[in-house]
Amino acid sequence: MDNGKSKEDLYEEAKSRHTSLERRLQMLLKKPFLTESEEIEVRELKKKKLYYKDLMERMKKGQEEE
Repeated sequence: MDNGKSKEDLYEEAKSRHTSLERRLQMLLKKPFLTESEEIEVRELKKKKLYYKDLMERMKKGQEEE
């Protein structure tokens, strides 16, 4: 996973992606009606957000153990 970036850079990148996914999710959830493709997108966004949240938590725990 490390491609020359520091752990802090990787954490900030994951945090940034999580935040942008959250923004898109909130934008969709404000709509009174979602199309089928938007409902699929909402599910995918939630999964991706969880992935990045878990990644950030693992990175935090890894730093605490050092």
